[in-house]
Amino acid sequence: MKMYQIYEIRRCKSYVESEEVNSIGIKNFILGKLSEGYIVCWLHYEVLFGKMKNSAFVFYNGNDPDFERYLVELRAFNENEELRIWRRMGTFFYRYRKDNEGEENEYIDAEQVMFGTKSEGSNDSFHKITESKGIEYYLPSEFLNGKTLSPKTQRLILHTRNYIGYNDFGQAGFVDSRFLKIKAEEV
Repeated sequence: MKMYQIYEIRRCKSYVESEEVNSIGIKNFILGKLSEGYIVCWLHYEVLFGKMKNSAFVFYNGNDPDFERYLVELRAFNENEELRIWRRMGTFFYRYRKDNEGEENEYIDAEQVMFGTKSEGSNDSFHKITESKGIEYYLPSEFLNGKTLSPKTQRLILHTRNYIGYNDFGQAGFVDSRFLKIKAEEV
C-alpha cells in the first residue's frame, strides 16, 4: 500500500434503503438482509468482530451478544453490500446499501490503518489482535490471509467506500460510507 496515493473518483450504481427497525428480532433482520459476510458490533462493553455464514452468526468463543439490550451500532458487510444499524434515543435505525443496483453514484475507495500490531492464532476461525496501548480484539482469520502481523512490516487495513453527494450550491461532500473488507497488508 502506498501512503502517498491520491484517491480517484469513480462511479457505480448503488441501491440504498433506510428507516426505523423494530428492536425485537434484530438478528433475524440482519440475516434477512445479508446472510454471508462479516460483522462489526459496537456494544456498550466491547467491540466484537464476527462472520455470517450459512445465515448464522459466528463470533469468537461462541459469543452471542444481546443486540436489543447492548448494541450501539453494527455494520454487517461484504464487498458488494452493507447493512448498518445504530441506536439513537432508544430507537434502532438501519441503512442498507448494495452496489451495482439502483442510482448512479460517485465514490472514493479509501484505506485506513486499524489498531493492532500483533496477531496470534486463538483458534481455527479467529486471531487475537493486540497492541501495546492495550487494544485487544478477535478478528476472523480470513482477514489475515494466513499471515501473522508484524508491527514493522504489516498492518490491518480497513477498506471503505465513501459516497459523494452535492449540496444546493454544488459543493461536494461525503454523504455515506460503507465497509468493503479488512486485510493484512505490507506497509
